[in-house]
This record gives sequence, C-alpha cells and structure tokens, in this order.
Amino acid sequence: MKNITIIGAGNMGGSLIKAIKRSKRFMVHVFDADYKKSKTFEGKNCVIWESSNEACLNGDVILLAVKPNIVLSVLNDLKDVINNKLVITIAAGVKISDYESKIENLRLIRSMPNMPAQIGMGMTTLSKGHNVTEDDVKLAKEVLQCAGETLLIEEKYMDGATALAGSSPAYVFMMIEAMADAGVLEGLTREQSYKLAAQSIAGSANLVLKSDKHPGELKDMICSPGGTTIEAVKVLEQEGFRSALLKAIAVCADKSRKLSGK
Repeated sequence: MKNITIIGAGNMGGSLIKAIKRSKRFMVHVFDADYKKSKTFEGKNCVIWESSNEACLNGDVILLAVKPNIVLSVLNDLKDVINNKLVITIAAGVKISDYESKIENLRLIRSMPNMPAQIGMGMTTLSKGHNVTEDDVKLAKEVLQCAGETLLIEEKYMDGATALAGSSPAYVFMMIEAMADAGVLEGLTREQSYKLAAQSIAGSANLVLKSDKHPGELKDMICSPGGTTIEAVKVLEQEGFRSALLKAIAVCADKSRKLSGK
C-alpha cells in the first residue's frame, strides 16, 4: 500500500483526504497548520502529523492542497524532504514552470479538482511536468480517481479546464437554486423543488455521459412540436442562456490566466 501525504486540510484538501481514505487503497498522512482541523480526519488508514516535514518523509506521493498564494513557499520549505518524490498540486493559476524553478528535477503534476470530489464524483484535470514518467501519471490518476474522474491535458488548456470544470459546480448550484425558486413559485415546497431540480440535473448529466447521442439531440428528443419544453427553450434562448454561460466561462478562464501571469 502506497503512502499519500496531503499538506493542507481545508475545503478541497479535506475532500481529497476523505475520498482517498474511503478508497482504502492508500495510507494517508495529513498535515495542516491547524492541528485541530487535521485531527478530525484521524482514523483507519489515516495518520495525522504535527510536522509537515515528518508527514512528507512518510509519503511516497506529496499532494499540496494549500492556497495558491503560499504553495511555492510551502514547496520551498519542503524541498529537503521531498527528495525525488512525486508531487501533485491543486493550486489554481500556478504554472508548472513556477514549481520546477524552485526544485531541480522536480517530478510534478499540476491538477485541478472540483467540489463534487467530496462525494467521489469529482472531475479532475491533470497536466504533467517535464520530469514525470508514465508511471508517475498512472499513479497520480489512481490517487485522484479516488475522488472521481480524471482527464490528462496539456497545461496550456488548464485555464479553460479550470473555468469549465473547476468552477462550473458554482454555475450548476446557481441553476438549481433558480429552478427551485421557480418550483416554489408554482406551489411546490422548497424541499420538493430542490429534489426535483437537483435530481433532474444529475440524471441528465449521467445520460450525456452514458449515451452516444449529442446533447443537442437529447434536447430535441424532449422538445415535442408545439409542446411545453420548446416554449421554455425559446425563452432561454431569448434571455441569452447559452451566451451567458459562454461569457462566464470565458471571463473565468481569463481570470485564471491573469493569476498565472500569462
């Protein structure tokens, strides 16, 4: 059983800790500057450390789950104990070259998970550094697939992937909230409305993933001539539903590029 060290037990770090623990495929070692926070994860196949150096010494893979503004300084502090270990980061906007400039021959994989990782249904994109091997990529995928699906992409597409997958749960939550408000307006309870909206979106997303049909074709199958759904679709088109999403994802990707100094 390989040892995974996770530095940082915040929202995303905590989600990954839970997901990897659930898989029972790895021994998890955790360090967070807030010791009380990290202690909440203690249990079977999870060891809590009071020192980041000790945590890293016990890990085969080091997963840095700290904020983008401190990730490089944290990496620099750990350079003597990381040695030739595989390092995975989840910091938005920090480029592979930024990490590699800190440590010579660093084996690094940059990743971007999203919030559904909390329940093992996340979508994580990965980009590999210059010194990683195919075995490193395979191992990184095994670790991150504990939290859902993974997709290996070139780093130049990471900003777009951040906007499309990393941030998109927020767009979906807004959509569910708005749909539920409409349900309440129609007389349904808040609880009923959230269930109807959330399950409909979850089911539709799974249908896209499991069907060989284009999303547009699936949409057309619901829109009967002169029916109720096509009326709703007409309003969504008139109100700029598609263009709003296009613009939102574009500005999100642009913000990611600015953060990375491009």
